[in-house]
Amino acid sequence: SSDLDVLKTRLQVQDVRIGHTPAYSSLRDAAASMARAEGVRGFFQGVCPSIAGSAVGWGLQMPLYSFLKRAAPGRPGLRRDLLCSLASSSCAAFAVHPIFLVKTRLQLQAATRSAATSERLYRGPSHVVASILREEGPLGLYRGLAPSMVLSSHGAVLLVAYDRLKAVCSSTLVASFSAKAFASVATYPVQVVRSVMQQRQLPGQPPAPTDVAAAVSALWQRGGPLAFYRGLSAQMLRTLPQAMAFFSLYEFVLERLNSAAEVACSGQAS
Repeated sequence: SSDLDVLKTRLQVQDVRIGHTPAYSSLRDAAASMARAEGVRGFFQGVCPSIAGSAVGWGLQMPLYSFLKRAAPGRPGLRRDLLCSLASSSCAAFAVHPIFLVKTRLQLQAATRSAATSERLYRGPSHVVASILREEGPLGLYRGLAPSMVLSSHGAVLLVAYDRLKAVCSSTLVASFSAKAFASVATYPVQVVRSVMQQRQLPGQPPAPTDVAAAVSALWQRGGPLAFYRGLSAQMLRTLPQAMAFFSLYEFVLERLNSAAEVACSGQAS
């Protein structure tokens, strides 16, 4: 799904483009333009940081979530689990934020070329990090951190929505599809704000918004409400099938574990 992720990121910054980012009229236009100008390779910009960030993020979040559930006071329940989920996801988001910042810069770099040369601004992930430290300082690695912290709530929104929908709908596919669509629509504007904030400042170009208020204001003035949903179709095409597969597997494993537990209890009773 790297190709859709690149398309989504480029569409997100359409209304507040910095540098030489081309204008796209739609998802199809973006895909066709990238294919002509950059070939297949353009659709895989930032794939290494994306994989690394996801692996590190989940590697931190799941053990921390389990630890917090064991250590948290009070009776087990949905509310406590959600608070533990928010805490663990926030910590993981803070830890991997620089990795995903590198991913965003690489995904946008093919369209942000130097005005004087056609060479790419970044040669790879390590060059992105070195350039940010040199041009923006250590804090530059955490541009857009506030939206990332807010996006930590996406998982909690998804879980609550799925839980409520599953209570009234027996179909796992329908419940997971609807829950993911709802969570994505609810939190997607925050993703757009983060992408706009994470653009690289180029010499001679208008400055990229450095705080949430400036990014929101710029998006609203230039694109109105629709500016906050640029690239949503690419996001849906990428994440809805993933969510449906994940929850289907989750329900399958849960059913098997419950069946095994019932068999074990029956054997002990006899």
